[in-house]
Amino acid sequence: MRILGSASGRVKVRAAKIGAVRALFLLGLATAALFVALMLWTTGGYFVAQVSDLYVIAQYAQAMAEGHPFRYMAGEAPTSGATSLLHTAVLALAHAAGARREGLVAFAILLGAALYLASIPLAVRVGTRLVGPREGRLAGGLVALCGPVVWGFLYGSDIALFLFLALLLLDRWLALAAGGSPRGLAIAGTLVSLARPEGLPLGIGLGLASLRLPLEKRDRAWPWLPVAAAGAVLLLQRVVTGAWLQTSVSEKALLPNYGLVETLALASRYGVDVLRGLLLGLYPPDAAIGFARGEAPFFFPPLALLLVLLVAARLGAPLAWPARVWLALVAAVFALTGPNVFMGVHFNRYLMWAFPGLLAFAAAGWGALTRLLARGDESFERELFRAGALLMLLLGALSTLRFAAVYAELAGETFRREIAMAGFIRDRLPRGVAIANAATSVEYLTGHRNLNLHGVTSPGFVGGRTAEREASMFQSLVRLRTDERPPYLLLTRSGHEGSELLLALAPGAPVFATTSFGDDLVLFQADWSLLDRGGSPLLEPARSAVAALEPVDQLDVCDSRDEAAHGYRYESRSGEVQLAGSVAIGPAEGAPLADAGRLILGGESFAVRTRAGRDLVIVLRTRSSIVARGMRADGGFASEVGVPEAGIVVEAGGQPALRVALPNAQGWNEHVLRLPKPLVGDGSTRLSLRGRYASFHYWFYQ
Repeated sequence: MRILGSASGRVKVRAAKIGAVRALFLLGLATAALFVALMLWTTGGYFVAQVSDLYVIAQYAQAMAEGHPFRYMAGEAPTSGATSLLHTAVLALAHAAGARREGLVAFAILLGAALYLASIPLAVRVGTRLVGPREGRLAGGLVALCGPVVWGFLYGSDIALFLFLALLLLDRWLALAAGGSPRGLAIAGTLVSLARPEGLPLGIGLGLASLRLPLEKRDRAWPWLPVAAAGAVLLLQRVVTGAWLQTSVSEKALLPNYGLVETLALASRYGVDVLRGLLLGLYPPDAAIGFARGEAPFFFPPLALLLVLLVAARLGAPLAWPARVWLALVAAVFALTGPNVFMGVHFNRYLMWAFPGLLAFAAAGWGALTRLLARGDESFERELFRAGALLMLLLGALSTLRFAAVYAELAGETFRREIAMAGFIRDRLPRGVAIANAATSVEYLTGHRNLNLHGVTSPGFVGGRTAEREASMFQSLVRLRTDERPPYLLLTRSGHEGSELLLALAPGAPVFATTSFGDDLVLFQADWSLLDRGGSPLLEPARSAVAALEPVDQLDVCDSRDEAAHGYRYESRSGEVQLAGSVAIGPAEGAPLADAGRLILGGESFAVRTRAGRDLVIVLRTRSSIVARGMRADGGFASEVGVPEAGIVVEAGGQPALRVALPNAQGWNEHVLRLPKPLVGDGSTRLSLRGRYASFHYWFYQ
């Protein structure tokens, strides 16, 4: 009888567990349905992207399905703007199967919903592994009712896939530590490495860490699979695109844009905000975390970080060491990838991948805390756990309702802006006409070739720093042949009105403007004539000085390709503030001249092609004033600085060459410098300039 009763009890317990998981699944299904229903109500029944990134990924997926992987448009050079190799491939398969335009957007959103639903029982399993079944059920509930996480799953981007795979990796890691097979960890680690750049250190770290576990001899090769996959991803990027990391990663670094001191200020402030605001939930809901909306209390239960640390400290063998390894890896990846020029964007999407796992740890930590507080009183402990769990879930429900509204709001904004503009382009512009785009991503919606002036997808515009985006964009436009420049220019209204350059390139009334009740999109006929005057010296004294000489080289400052070809380096800062380049426009010889350059408070160095035995004549284009731009922890700045005199010390091949003070006339100036032939090398000469001056363009003659 006792045996039968015991078996019956186990059946009832198992049925209760299944019932709880089913209830959580239904809760998740209702939540996903609420998000999607609000979106469709807002858009009149259309599936739209909450942020335009999804349209970028969809365009890459279409190109992959059509046989042009890594290319945004057929015929272009390879780029890595899609970021996620795995997610792009999944969407490419859907595109090949017939999901097109709105259909592919719907597929991406519904795929995210499916991954969200699959993550709920997975979180239950992680919480159960850590402590027990009730903690597992709470973990599933917290994942089901974490508004930003639900938003991350359902906004259609690669974050959804990465959220699920990161949680799967944690589950397989804990299973391996408890005596399971390493195959699950190897497969999950490989998929994580293919999913996003943040997955590379995760796959490598857990793969190598698993070698410390007591594996059977036949299984010891499995942990190397994610390590090999990570290496293969890096190598593939390098071979196909020429870069080890995605352009969307390498150009977001803080240090090249902010300098050392401001980078330390930003990174440390962001670290405090993440710890106090997100993981401890001690900030008000309107407190920004990073450069975008943080929504701090909506992520985690109050003091959740303390619960995470408590369970990590209280766990015994065999899970204590693996849990701490995973938490250490999370902290390391947060530190490496979180602080960037877009930190906080999309509700901290660069950190979001770890939130489901951290919620599972928080649920386990609450169970550990109630046991400590109850001191053996099981009845009190159960009631305390239940009360705290209900409070956490209530806060989670409010979080979910808030982000369901955010989801609908963002969809409505996309519908009024991107969908409206795409409809006009499709219906009113000549079929296939090209558009230069510095606003959003409507290429997938229109079928028109777009030139992305911000460099995310157009290879000719890749390489500039965020702090010098306009200067880099200008120089990339200058490089284009006249027949490569699109006849239309798509901008945001604020971007157009806030830029002297864009006002000059789009001087007339818009062809079409959206009515979004926000920062509208505006489409102009482009006027590129401003780009064609700066390629050679224009002012008469400089032209006369070099008329009889042969040009041997030139360097266009702020042109990333030209700078790389010349080994260009510069330092320009005032105290801790690092200065960046800008575009200047002003009259020269009776017509406007535009060029990009930098205020130099420090120096430059570069190599130029030369021939020995002849003097080297240098023409330097400069100005009497220049707008110095930069990025600081409290925001960007643009300040006009007068340079009435250019003071320059020149070295050639490490030897002192010239010390000059060059008075500047109002506006543009082109000064002529002469290096004596003993200082000129055969083949090339390395020049170093130091002083206070504005640097726009160099030409070299012999």
